[in-house]
Amino acid sequence: MLDADLAALLPALEAFHARFGRFFRRSEGRAASRKYLIGLALPIERKNVENIAEQVGAPPRKLQEFLSDSPWDDEGCIGELQRFVGEQLGAPGGVLVLDDTGFPKKGIHSAGVGRQYSGTLGRVDNCQVGVFLGYASPHGHTLVDRRLYLAEGWLADPAKRTSPRAGVPPDVRFATKLELAAEMLATAASHGHLPYQWVTADAAYGESHDLRALVASQGHWYCFEVRGTAEAWTTDPEWAVPPRPSGLGRPRTKARARPDAAAARTAEEIVRSLPAAAWIRHRVTEGEKGPREYEFARLRVVEKIHRAPGPEGWLMARRPVGSDQGAEIKCYLSNAPATVALAEMAAVGCLRWTIEEDFELAKGEVGLDQYEVTKYRGWYHHITLSLLALAFLKAVQREWGEKWGPRIGAGSPPAA
Repeated sequence: MLDADLAALLPALEAFHARFGRFFRRSEGRAASRKYLIGLALPIERKNVENIAEQVGAPPRKLQEFLSDSPWDDEGCIGELQRFVGEQLGAPGGVLVLDDTGFPKKGIHSAGVGRQYSGTLGRVDNCQVGVFLGYASPHGHTLVDRRLYLAEGWLADPAKRTSPRAGVPPDVRFATKLELAAEMLATAASHGHLPYQWVTADAAYGESHDLRALVASQGHWYCFEVRGTAEAWTTDPEWAVPPRPSGLGRPRTKARARPDAAAARTAEEIVRSLPAAAWIRHRVTEGEKGPREYEFARLRVVEKIHRAPGPEGWLMARRPVGSDQGAEIKCYLSNAPATVALAEMAAVGCLRWTIEEDFELAKGEVGLDQYEVTKYRGWYHHITLSLLALAFLKAVQREWGEKWGPRIGAGSPPAA
């Protein structure tokens, strides 16, 4: 990008920022948020407070206070962000994507930091973990919500729980990653700014019976990856409420399996028993490295939920093109109706790549993981502004019709 491009971009950034002005209580907060947002969009090597302050002409201490201590409404910003994304990328068949990512940290004072597993790092390490919600449609994809995961053991430690450097509010209680994911789904549904039909995630979330039930109760379809050990029935399990024995005792209300009822089987057992003709090749997306194609198969099943028959739905499987019976297979469960085409379901099941790409872009381009704040509020403030910057640049990319590369924003910074 040339200096002229940056000059042309600044009015659009000003208009974008103005959408969020009401969530900053004072003019000083609005000015600081504008400068920080500009800094996140600039091509600086590391987007911490000091570097951003130097680039945009702001006092570092004031910018640090704005992030860590200023009581502006980051949740309101998320609601307006979802409205913006709905306007820019919304489509009736949109998809919400759940995933978490790790933020490596060397210190011990940040809220929620500790030795814990990070899928991003692929190991247990000293880090923070955030649970995120993404939105994807034929028009594009971006991140639209976030939650900081605080491990139960971390919250149970009084020294960490009450540390002023971590600054965790007294009313914050332990929530699992699944519960944080459910909170974001409920928030997105209540806002109503994102048109979507589907929800997808990997097996860490898809294995949750309660999360699947929540999506269904909201009137949406899920296509969640599950482990090969997940169980289902391929025929009617024929469970029924047993008759009251000899007219004595209370009437029975819980269905039980008949002696001759079919047993549930694992997803992997079911899939590996399918004939070769059941597998169909589909191109699910045009990735940066070329088209992504897999072979898919599916059949109607009855889900096993909490050791009992649940709703009828789909068991779908995916394997590499040209694989044999020994190939690695990914399994999915979906509550989509019987009329939904395999091609659509296959595309949704593979959309987890969008949130992984958004993590990579946000960390590489808008400083998602480059913060140096320790407080709980500071984490939410920085991450929120990073999500805003990412959505803005995605909108610019779409409007200009060019691929957003690492050089976006190159040139002299706009006047701050």
